[in-house]
Amino acid sequence: MIRYLLTLVLATGLAIGLCSAAQANPQRIIAVGDVHGDHGQFVKILEATGLVDSRQRWIGGDTHLVQLGDLPDRGPDTRKTMDLLIKLQESAAKDGGTVTVLIGNHDMMNVMDDLRYVHPGEYKAFKTRSSKTLRSNYYKQVVTYLTENLPEEERPAFDKTWRREWEAKHPLGYVEHRMAWAATGTYGQWVMERPTVAVIGNSLFVHGGISPAYASMSVADMNAAVHEAMAGGYANADESILYDAEGPLWFRGWSQGAETMARDAALSDVLQALGVERMVVAHTPALPVVLPRFGGKLLMVDVGLSGHYGHGFSALKIEGDQLTAMVGGDWFELPSEANALTITDYLMQVRDTAANPERIDRYVVALEEAALEAQKEATEPN
Repeated sequence: MIRYLLTLVLATGLAIGLCSAAQANPQRIIAVGDVHGDHGQFVKILEATGLVDSRQRWIGGDTHLVQLGDLPDRGPDTRKTMDLLIKLQESAAKDGGTVTVLIGNHDMMNVMDDLRYVHPGEYKAFKTRSSKTLRSNYYKQVVTYLTENLPEEERPAFDKTWRREWEAKHPLGYVEHRMAWAATGTYGQWVMERPTVAVIGNSLFVHGGISPAYASMSVADMNAAVHEAMAGGYANADESILYDAEGPLWFRGWSQGAETMARDAALSDVLQALGVERMVVAHTPALPVVLPRFGGKLLMVDVGLSGHYGHGFSALKIEGDQLTAMVGGDWFELPSEANALTITDYLMQVRDTAANPERIDRYVVALEEAALEAQKEATEPN
């Protein structure tokens, strides 16, 4: 009811030019999935893929880094990651490179004041000497608003107990966090300038996925729809593209479920409609390594990078027609017609380097069981 009540002086927006997919066929693309507040692991990934040095300076040359969204929540250090990416967008451009950061559902949620998954450390990162004063002023605004808009019988007591409970839900740094993430704030404005979908070369990058329901929309129209809905505020967000389970921020249809012939054909139709060969997605941490599905038409890069998900350590590299995955600091070819590798071959190659090999073992067993079931169904009489 009191969303967007925060009417204190808003932080000045820091305008960073939107890094779109300007390179038609970049020499080298590195794709990294969800970070979720684990800045340390994100820096390690950038170092392991040769994009930054030990001082976090861009050394990637003309590489195109694509980070597929979900920087915040679950962990405490999102502010550091955002500051680094904003810096790298500028420094990479000077060196002929590009940094594209997509909007994920959690990035959107933080702008839209949906704070269900915010780690307490995120607020602490914004704490300053002025935090007590800012919070006290905000508290007074809340009391005034509730007093003026609630019937007397529905109003809180506004006593010491109520205030202690309110302050526990609004720790020091909360006000500054909300100011910075507002659509006109430093980080909120940066999110609003980012794309949701990017096509680079013959690959489409999106946080969740493009469902058949959205395949008829152009990339430009999908990006515009997300920006327009975010600008409209939280009131109508639930009914928009922002929270649509079939929408690009949330769709998991290609990342979960069986790889049946019918679903393979449906994915092919979506790719054909959008004029690309493959879709690169995040959002669903199935394994701690980059995971190809549907014969490589789908590449999953959410490897559970953050501590919350087990510190998976893997990233995707696309270099011309060659696709490789960095796993634990080493590079491995992904299955393709050129190398005749199967998905099982690839997974068994990377298992000893992966952060959680037991998860890979279970996935391989599931693949074998699914293959046997499919073979059984194919040989049974109708």
